[in-house]
Amino acid sequence: MKVKTTSPIPVALMAPYPEMAELAREICKEFEKPIVIEVGDLKEGLRNGTLLVEKGVEVIVSRGGTAKLLKERLSIPIVEIKVTAYDILGALQKVKNRNQKIGIVGFENVVYGSEKLGDLLDLNLTVFPIQREEEVPAILEEAHKNSIEMIIGDKIVVSQASKFRQQSILIESGRESLLQSFHGAYEILGVVRAEAQKAKQHLDTLTQLKAVLNTVDDQLIILNSNDRIQSCNPAASQTFKKAEAELIGSPLHLYPIDPLKETKKKLAAQRNFLGYVQGKHLLLDYVPIEANGERTGTLIVGRSISKLQQAERKIRHELYLKGHVVRYSFSDIISEDEGFQAIINRAKSFSSADSTVLIIGETGTGKEMFAQSIHNEKFGPERPFVAINCATLPEPLLESELFGYAPGAFTGARREGKKGLFELAHHGTLLLDEISELPINLQSRLLRVIEEREVLPIGDDRVIPVDVRIIATTNRDLAKEVKEKRFRGDLFYRLNVLQLNVPPLRERGNDAYRL
Repeated sequence: MKVKTTSPIPVALMAPYPEMAELAREICKEFEKPIVIEVGDLKEGLRNGTLLVEKGVEVIVSRGGTAKLLKERLSIPIVEIKVTAYDILGALQKVKNRNQKIGIVGFENVVYGSEKLGDLLDLNLTVFPIQREEEVPAILEEAHKNSIEMIIGDKIVVSQASKFRQQSILIESGRESLLQSFHGAYEILGVVRAEAQKAKQHLDTLTQLKAVLNTVDDQLIILNSNDRIQSCNPAASQTFKKAEAELIGSPLHLYPIDPLKETKKKLAAQRNFLGYVQGKHLLLDYVPIEANGERTGTLIVGRSISKLQQAERKIRHELYLKGHVVRYSFSDIISEDEGFQAIINRAKSFSSADSTVLIIGETGTGKEMFAQSIHNEKFGPERPFVAINCATLPEPLLESELFGYAPGAFTGARREGKKGLFELAHHGTLLLDEISELPINLQSRLLRVIEEREVLPIGDDRVIPVDVRIIATTNRDLAKEVKEKRFRGDLFYRLNVLQLNVPPLRERGNDAYRL
């Protein structure tokens, strides 16, 4: 029978015999979900099942040898209609002469356990299990030689029994067996679709991650547990002057990353060490990848020293243009709103104190104007006002900008070393803009500076006392960030000594019209 349906119905029944299809149609009148019903036994069932899959069917229900063949050949779930003892008992009850020899022939998933029924009913019963359709003629011939007069089996057995002039009775599946299988098919469909959705989301995530990795300038290499290259991005391919396909599977020692080859065990828990690859100096991270406490691979991140130096020069130039001086005072903050004027007065009162100030407000509310005004009110233009945005710099550069470094701290560093912003802000104010974006590793160093009033430059063994007032700004809820473990609670406590909340313009009455 040819498949005619073009319906997107996801579940189908491949009935091995027409009577099952008729029973299924009766059941479907009351079943709450649709079922595509087709007739086809064994090879015909496989042909029809293949067409159903092409038309969008996701789960097929069938029985016996047809179900076995569909499971072997199709990639979708096949729900097997279990032949119960009641189904076989129903066939045995149709035997009129209970003294004749009876043979039950069928696939093992159909006839399993039938011997017990023969013992219970006191019947002369022999069971002939088969594995393949091609075995049926030989089994029937053997049964004929053993004087077996009645054959009970599924469709393929019954259709061939007449060739040996044997009587036959078809094992039919009952209503409950079909109904149970239909429910099971839709349960499996739900699981299959949920897994497919998870797989799609996972694939989408991998695709997005791959796109991100392919666009970054850092060299990224993933090693497996045997230190063979498992994956890399285009930047790494360019550094090694090899296509990604050539690199994958290669042992890392063919592309030495000095001094990684000799010292990777010692450096396993460290970051920001210097390496030399293909004639280029890199700042390297060597990060073990672990699962269940075992090392399953390694991530190597390489950053070009020359590019970092270019970025550093650009940042220094911008800081120079900024001048480390204040441009605003409280007279520049204009408002006729009483509530906002109260905030200005509160900020003025902070000027007389030495404590840290945390200014909270949306982007564009003038947080830096308040910071400069507080500094100007206390120190005037004579003292340094140094500002840095914590969100704009990668962690290594941000660390060197804040704390400075000693002479020869790393390749490419200034010969004479470099003062950090804490030193530049000595006897003045350091504004930490967007403090919520400060990497967690640097938060602990900042906390130490606030507590100890001294700074340790990178690569140095001497601490430098600093007298700096810190003002931090944020547009985030730092208390929430602390709860979600993205911001240190002790640092929040130290920064939040004096808090100033700056409202947006829309909450300042008629100021919007005036401005």
